Amino acid sequence: MKAVLCTLLVLSLVLCAVSCGTRYDEEDFLGKSSVQIVGKHGEFDCVSRHPDADGLYKNAACGYILRAARKGLLGTEPDTLFFISFDENGIAVSCYEGYRPGG
Repeated sequence: MKAVLCTLLVLSLVLCAVSCGTRYDEEDFLGKSSVQIVGKHGEFDCVSRHPDADGLYKNAACGYILRAARKGLLGTEPDTLFFISFDENGIAVSCYEGYRPGG
């Protein structure tokens, strides 16, 4: 009985990890430049504008995919992203979850 419960617990944790996607902590982003963020987390999956000559995303929102789009019985669920908004200096000022613009 114990083995069955342990197996169910492990399966539940694995399914949750797969369905929940990657999680980001906004404290890792706020106050940092877009160059620092890209250096640590890699290129963004979605950007609202191109970086300047110094690689800074100014007055922009950029995002990393949390959950990729999925087809289901009721239609397609769009990509869910973790967005970071940058000010005029390329510094992260806010974070939020949302959907890829236009789809």
